[in-house]
Amino acid sequence: MTWVAFGLFVVLLVIVMTSQVVRLLGEAAVGALASSAVWAVMGFAAIRYFPILFSLMLFIAILTVLTRLWKDHEMVVWFAAGRSIRSFILPVMQMGVPVVILIALLALYVSPWAQLKGREYRDASLKNEEVSQVSPGVFRESRGADRVYFIENFSGDRGEGENVFVQIRQDGKISTVLAEQGGMFVDEMGDRWMWLKDATAYKAPSGSPQYDILTFKEGRVRVEDPSPVVVNPATSAMSTAKLWGSDSREYQAELAWRMALPIQAFLLMLAAIPLAFSNPRGGRGFHLVIAALLAFGYYNGINVMQAWIAVGKISPQIGMWPLHGLVALLTIGLFWWRSRVRG
Repeated sequence: MTWVAFGLFVVLLVIVMTSQVVRLLGEAAVGALASSAVWAVMGFAAIRYFPILFSLMLFIAILTVLTRLWKDHEMVVWFAAGRSIRSFILPVMQMGVPVVILIALLALYVSPWAQLKGREYRDASLKNEEVSQVSPGVFRESRGADRVYFIENFSGDRGEGENVFVQIRQDGKISTVLAEQGGMFVDEMGDRWMWLKDATAYKAPSGSPQYDILTFKEGRVRVEDPSPVVVNPATSAMSTAKLWGSDSREYQAELAWRMALPIQAFLLMLAAIPLAFSNPRGGRGFHLVIAALLAFGYYNGINVMQAWIAVGKISPQIGMWPLHGLVALLTIGLFWWRSRVRG
């Protein structure tokens, strides 16, 4: 089961990462993501999907291995030796419980951290790319469409260029700056600036023919916000400690969803033992259809109940425990049913 689980995890990870690369490259193509940040953001996304991938890996690995024992008639020997299907619980738990603990750590702590850092890295890379796009001879617009830059005849050795154009839209006013010389620099605080020499600034409300004109010998314009990148994290990126101490239904729903992932993995791990039963005289794949319906139905039920908790249809105190209890009773019923089979 361990080797099968390892192979399954690699396959599932490749499938998920392939879809993520396509999506992220599409975002980079339209400017929603910096091209230099694609692989880093993909790494954070991989950590986000780890709890679900480990849960699927555990369920499919146990189901696959035990199904092979039924099809190869090795279960006949097992039952003839006086063992029952319940005897598989201990070896399955020895392999699966450490994975369930890992899923709990990932869902409650690591995955939210990865989502938060992924958002911060995405925003920071967009800001840096916005600065790097100030190329000589090309008009560049900021992502917020509030600034336009142009530098002509830029020299990388001297770090300056000629005929600099800057336009800034702020508070309903348009400021246009024309300078004979200019360049980029970073101050001791890490803030990026564009320095200007022999410049003239024109400022007026949008659509007004009257301008305020200012001529100056030297000056500088801040290219990016001096404050550090502050990300307003989504609920899924908040730490579990903050969710635990909040009375918000949305936060309680997210907390219930995170707690449900290791519980789901544990129950499906046990349910896979009786679901692996295969009758050689019956349909070869019928039990696999039932197993797939249970797994996907359970996961979709968790998502539905999360939405119900968030909108107030279910009390946070009740949470998803009725769903977990139903699956637990179903698992016990499957063990009782399959225990009557003796080859």
